[in-house]
Amino acid sequence: MLYWLPRLCLLVLAGVVVGFGFFPETAEGLAYTLLVIVLGLGLLSLTLYVFPPGKS
Repeated sequence: MLYWLPRLCLLVLAGVVVGFGFFPETAEGLAYTLLVIVLGLGLLSLTLYVFPPGKS
């Protein structure tokens, strides 16, 4: 479960951003924001793949 916890927190954060309307008004700003979220998830996945939690 701890493996998925950071991803879930990031998705909840993205949902809060969408829910409260903090996204930029322009399509370019929206695309940039979504790209940053997707890249963040990708880097998190890569980090957890290279350095798995709980293994010494």
